[in-house]
Amino acid sequence: MSRCFGQRLIVLLFAVVACLAFVACNSGNDDAPRGGSTADPSPTAVANAVYPGADWETSSPEAEGMDAEPLDKVDAYCVEHGCRAVVVVRHGRIVWERYWGGWNEASTDNSWSMAKSVVSALVGIAIDEGKIRGLDQSASGFIPEWRGDDRERITIGHLLTMTSGLTWRMIYKQPAGDTIKMLQSNDQLAYALNRQLYREPGTDWYYSDGDAEAFSRIIEEATGMSAADYAREKLFGPIGMEGARWLTDNVGQEMTYCCIMSTARNFARFGYLFLRNGKWEERQVVPEDWVKASTQPSQIENLNYGYYWWLMDFADAPADLYTAIGFATKRIYVIPSLDIVAVRLGEGDDLGWDDGAFLKPIVDAATGR
Repeated sequence: MSRCFGQRLIVLLFAVVACLAFVACNSGNDDAPRGGSTADPSPTAVANAVYPGADWETSSPEAEGMDAEPLDKVDAYCVEHGCRAVVVVRHGRIVWERYWGGWNEASTDNSWSMAKSVVSALVGIAIDEGKIRGLDQSASGFIPEWRGDDRERITIGHLLTMTSGLTWRMIYKQPAGDTIKMLQSNDQLAYALNRQLYREPGTDWYYSDGDAEAFSRIIEEATGMSAADYAREKLFGPIGMEGARWLTDNVGQEMTYCCIMSTARNFARFGYLFLRNGKWEERQVVPEDWVKASTQPSQIENLNYGYYWWLMDFADAPADLYTAIGFATKRIYVIPSLDIVAVRLGEGDDLGWDDGAFLKPIVDAATGR
């Protein structure tokens, strides 16, 4: 693991408590979720889609049909709430980009749990390539430790929807919960796989970093490549996420529940890939049907959760918004109906951050409200 492991652990200890409060407050909503790719960008936007090459094409808000004045409120909100990088993309061009605290477009940040959305994309690619048979395939086909016991009933789909039924205590105070214990382990994957069932798979939704970490093994066994190498070849490379780096544990295994280091512009590329239904120029990088399935409710226990994407009900946000959410207020927002991707990186402000307040001026700028 990186020499800055101790620093990352300290950051996590302070940041995730607030993030868990966010999850707890929002995942129990009994109403139909607002998120999900139920709407597509306008036909004109799709027909005229542009893609960044080695660099992003920049434009003005006005040139992309936005009012610049409301965006001043984004700047004011970010100064108050610890942003270090914000990138807003409309119609494939950067229309608003700001950095604070000495950051610039080359500055990198830890994705934390936004990496789970990347894992979801990799699973979709592997299924499309026939390396994973489908969501109903038993995960024990890639995890020998689960063969011969009741964990054989856990499928790829159960892990991808946080319904594995495996024990996981999301506690970040003494006594320490499983994520902290896993972080403190030399072999984090072994810790994640050494769990037993507490519920029948598919019957209970419970946010679990262990479920996502299992894909470090599954992706490698299915593809013959580490998660990082598979991502570089199949995802990061095709969309130009140069320099993206996946952190590993002390024995060199990717921490697939978290921890991709990259820039705001690169995370915007990933969001833009999903905005374009998995297509990058002429190449279908992620299957289109996988993008749509990933950004719809994945099970009935939590209708605000897709395949490692959040479908949250943020005030004043369009109904088709979906979001990659990471600890310490890391965000990739995708709004298909407005043809917008927005990324927020920087200091963690999970107690004070209001996604709706951040998004409202962006939405207002695009809708003329």
